Amino acid sequence: MFKIIVAVNKKNVIGKDGSMPWHNPEDLSHFRKTTLNQTLIMGRKTLEGLPKKLDKRSIYAVSRNPLIENRIADISTFLKEHEDDEQVYYVAGGAEIYRLALPYVQTIILSRINDESDGDTYFPASWLDGFSLDKVVEHETFAVEYYSRKEEKE
Repeated sequence: MFKIIVAVNKKNVIGKDGSMPWHNPEDLSHFRKTTLNQTLIMGRKTLEGLPKKLDKRSIYAVSRNPLIENRIADISTFLKEHEDDEQVYYVAGGAEIYRLALPYVQTIILSRINDESDGDTYFPASWLDGFSLDKVVEHETFAVEYYSRKEEKE
C-alpha cells in the first residue's frame, strides 16, 4: 500500500531550491512519528536535500545512479509490482515522484503549514481529486489533513 506524506504551505509550495522554504519543528516531529520504523520512497534530490539522515527508517531512492543504496531504477515498475503489497510505503517526494505515485496511492497525509513563502515546486490542489477528506487534526503551528481514495461506483 502506498501513502503520500507531504507538507504544503498556503500557496501549495512543497519546495524551493531543493529544500523546504520554511522550518516547522512541530511538523518535522509529526513526520518522524508517522514514518518511524516505516519504509520511505523519495527521489534522489529529495534524499540529498535532507538536512540529516533519517534514522530508523528504510529509505528507497528513485535514481538512475547504480551506486545509490536501495535504489529504485524504474519507479513505474516498482509501483506496479508493489501496488497490492500489505507493506506500507510512504512516498515522501519530490513533486515528480508524487505525480507518478498518485495513481497507486490509497492515502494522502497532508500537513498544511501556516506559511506564505514562494517556491519553485508545488503539490497541485488537483492532485486531491479522487480523494475524500477523512479528518483534520489541528496542531499549534499547522494542521494535518488525512485523505483516502474515493471508492469507485460500479
